[in-house]
Amino acid sequence: MHSTLLTRRTAVIAAAMALGLGPALAQEAGYPSRAVKIVVPFVPGGNADSTARIFAEAYARRLKQPFVVDNKGGAGGMIGATQVAKAEADGYTLMIGTTGPIVSSWQLAGKAAQYGLKDFKPVALLTQVPGVLVVSANSPIRSYADFAAHVKAHPREVKFGHPGNGTAGHVNILQLQKALGGQFVIVGYKGAGPAVQDLLGGQLDAVATDLPSALQLVKAGRLRAIGTVFGQRVPSLPDVPTMAQLKQPEVDIAPFTALMAPKDVPPAVVKRLVEANDAVLADAAVRRHVEDIGGVPTRMPAAEFEQFLARQVETYRGLIASGLLTTE
Repeated sequence: MHSTLLTRRTAVIAAAMALGLGPALAQEAGYPSRAVKIVVPFVPGGNADSTARIFAEAYARRLKQPFVVDNKGGAGGMIGATQVAKAEADGYTLMIGTTGPIVSSWQLAGKAAQYGLKDFKPVALLTQVPGVLVVSANSPIRSYADFAAHVKAHPREVKFGHPGNGTAGHVNILQLQKALGGQFVIVGYKGAGPAVQDLLGGQLDAVATDLPSALQLVKAGRLRAIGTVFGQRVPSLPDVPTMAQLKQPEVDIAPFTALMAPKDVPPAVVKRLVEANDAVLADAAVRRHVEDIGGVPTRMPAAEFEQFLARQVETYRGLIASGLLTTE
């Protein structure tokens, strides 16, 4: 019986190939049949890289082929993203990227960008990464209310750091500045690490960054979290209110990681990847690994995911048009 079904399946594929209809069907039947490259558009060691390695290992177990992480850092993630956008759309070159290369970097680059969101097929949202506002544990600011009062009492004096131009942390500062009706001394860095170090050293009053970059220092008592940017309270910081709970719902851009493919990837390949990803997100061990590095595993239906990306693109477009976000 099994042999008969296999023969019929082979015959259907052969007929489809003869009619020129076969690539998607062939992919559906055998994808993946060899190693898949997952480009991470950043150097090793960051949140995107750690997340990609968790998912790549899980995909390999699920789909019985190697999923190999290839780090291609540079230009705010655009070097790796451009490579994937221009790759053959056969499902064997994918990207696990973040807010920067997927939503903001190409907009900030303007005409110099060699790709845009339209050059990708969004496959799946993997994780959302809560944002966090932190101050030094030595700061007299002990809550968001203290921070708001400090801003009001010291207009144009509060030094607020972020991990880089166009990052979610940068956008959160701009959103918060508008919400409070004040103005900060905004200081950009080349990554969260230097910003956090300057905060610890007393050169900054506060930093807006992704939770993984600050979580261990918060737990160690060296930093104090005064608010998170996320849809609900973060399990690792249950006593820290969200910006919405603090009556600042306008502060709403949080980092994410997502699986992306070149735009013309066959629908059957996307379907196969989505099914595998759904199974991976249901795996308790995978969820625990993601949560351990500060992420929140997130399953989102395809249409909702595309709307999610479109809203973020529009937020950045508005900030760029207003002149609040510019190329460095």
